[in-house]
Formats: sequence, structure tokens, C-alpha cells
Amino acid sequence: MSKKQFIKRHLLIVNKLKKVSCSFSDLQKYLQLQSEFDEENYMISSRTLQRDILEIKSLFGIEIKFNRKEGVYEIIEENDDLVNDRLFETFTILNTLKLAENFSDEIVFEQRKSLGLENIFLLVHAIKNQYEISFSHKKYWEENTVQKTFQPFFIKESKNRWYVVGIDNAHNEIRTFGLDRISNIELLKTKYIKPSKKFLKNLFQNSFGIIYDQNPPQKIILEFSSFQANYIKSLRLHSSQKIVSDNENRCKIELFIYPTYDFIMEILSMGKEVKVIEPQSLVLAIKQILTDSLKNY
Repeated sequence: MSKKQFIKRHLLIVNKLKKVSCSFSDLQKYLQLQSEFDEENYMISSRTLQRDILEIKSLFGIEIKFNRKEGVYEIIEENDDLVNDRLFETFTILNTLKLAENFSDEIVFEQRKSLGLENIFLLVHAIKNQYEISFSHKKYWEENTVQKTFQPFFIKESKNRWYVVGIDNAHNEIRTFGLDRISNIELLKTKYIKPSKKFLKNLFQNSFGIIYDQNPPQKIILEFSSFQANYIKSLRLHSSQKIVSDNENRCKIELFIYPTYDFIMEILSMGKEVKVIEPQSLVLAIKQILTDSLKNY
């Protein structure tokens, strides 16, 4: 069996147990159906399942135990649910891409693709080993490139684009650079001291996208039409989102974030389906942008 099959079987087992605890026979039936669908062999013995359980814990930090009282296997601990979800999502996409060769009429992919991902492994290596890097950076609105020396802290995704976040040595402050706008990356011999995990984890806690703001976050109240509210409930704008009021006509939510440019653009993209209630400064900013936009027509 190939490594890909092993990993796919692990993900299938976890996916099944995330939905419902089940017996070994139920797990076998599920793997049999997936085997037929993928034209692969995911079938296991009881002994193989025990090995898979150990490997799943090692790979994904997910602990699976057998509940003797109920006679079922169940997930009892997960280290980082977000990371695991993205791993499952990524593998599902890869598997779908394989299927797409034979089902091109049934599966339609977005034509846009992220740029700059060819540098991601070098960046991860620099981050893990705390090496400074140098690269050429070109802004969208400027012709010339600028040479940067940088201390990379982590890589961040936002709206199908990838960014590297860290300290720009020239300004000695945190900056974010899109991978699609940097080139000629070189690993330097100089090392840096990375901030604490807690600091890095909280860096974008109150951000909507990739703009880092050192100002205090604000309470923001938005009112949505019932139509748009369904989308906002199913895919939250931010982790701080709370429903303030909800009825058949309107839904109010509260956020605690920085009202940065990328957040304002998100609000504007919803048009008449959303209204900013507070703060007043954000209301005025939205009004000004809409007024300026009308001048183009």
C-alpha cells in the first residue's frame, strides 16, 4: 500500500469518528464503501487499526480510544482542531483533483490560483531554524523593487493568498509581505530570537485579514438582512462574532476587531445587505467611500 493510501485511510478513520463513535464492524463497512468509491483498498484488520490509532496520534495529535462499555471507538482528545481540519480539507482537495481528471464535466475549479508558493518551503525552513532572510519586494503600485532583510515569524493565509509575517529590519517593526510580490529569497547566516508562542498566536487575534494594527480593537455592530445573515451564520466573519439580536427580518452581530481597510472592503462587498451600526467612525468611513465611489458614475 502506498503512503498516500495510508494517510487517506487515517483521514477517513478520523473523519468518521469525528462525526460519530462507531464499532469496528461499522468502521470496516465505512472503509469498504470508500474503497469502492476511490477504487483503492482501505480495508483493515483489528490489529492494523491499533497501529493506525498510534500513527494518527503521532501524526495529527488525535487520540482514539475504545469505549468498552459502549463497544465503540471514539476520539477523546485533539491537539489543534483548526490544523487538523485544514489537513483533512487539503487532502480532500488533492483527492478531488485526482478524480477531476476523469470527471472534468462534474467538477469545476476556481480558475484563480495563489502565486509565490514555490518559496514556501524555504520560508518554513527559515522560520523553524530562526534564520533571517533577504528578498526583493515589489509593491503593486510601484515599478521599482526594494531589497529587504527580514525576520520571518510565520506564514499566514488570507483570501486564497499567502503572506509572510515578521520583523522588517529596516523599520524594526512587524510587517506583512505577500508571497506573490517577493522574489530572489536568500537564507542568511544571521539568526534571530523569535517572540513567544503566546505573542505570535495573539498577533492577529483581533484582525480580520492580514493587516496588523497596533491600535486597540473596537466593538463593531453590524446589521444584516435575513438573506445575508444566513451566510454570516454559516461562515463567521471573525472568531469574536456574537449574535446580538435575530428575527425574521434582520440580524445584528457584534465583533471585536480592528476596523482595517481589508475589513471595510469586506463590508462594502455585501452592498445593501449590511449596515454598520457602530462605531460612528466606521459609519462615516463607509459613507465617505460610497460617496466617492458614486463620483465615478
